[in-house]
Amino acid sequence: MKVLQWKQQDFSGRKYSVVSPEGQLGKLVFKGWSSYSAIFGSGDTSISFSSKGWLEQEVTIRYNGEVIGSAVTSVFGKTRIEMVSGERYLLESKSFSQKQVLSDEAGKSIMSFEQSAFGFGKGKVLVADNVPELTRLLLLSTGLYFKAVTDSQVALMVAIFIPVFMQIMR
Repeated sequence: MKVLQWKQQDFSGRKYSVVSPEGQLGKLVFKGWSSYSAIFGSGDTSISFSSKGWLEQEVTIRYNGEVIGSAVTSVFGKTRIEMVSGERYLLESKSFSQKQVLSDEAGKSIMSFEQSAFGFGKGKVLVADNVPELTRLLLLSTGLYFKAVTDSQVALMVAIFIPVFMQIMR
């Protein structure tokens, strides 16, 4: 199992970096303050994510400008990822946990994104050994993208509903 580290670059939650023991793998950068579109850059590789929707999103995934897949999220913490090559993956959030697991069609865990309860803005990614390099980079960027989007949506919902709840409790 290979262990990678991810880290939020600033308080905006719009820039992330991923490093391996060998050095930096890439950066995920969101466009603007409210957009859920982003680009993951690693050397000559660019993986972009274009999003439609808010709670349930449809996301187009491009590799160096060419569409290679799409993903659909659900409000229940499951994201279905389908590549044009026919490969399918499922990214699931574990209940009451900061952990997300990416599995293949057979249900075999390929990658997990973990964050400690007080590890704000940083965590680790555990990657299965048999994942080819390009697939690993694609799934790593996709998983990190959806983790960042989910965290952002949760923070926004808390910011909106806590004051409403407090008014109701008065």
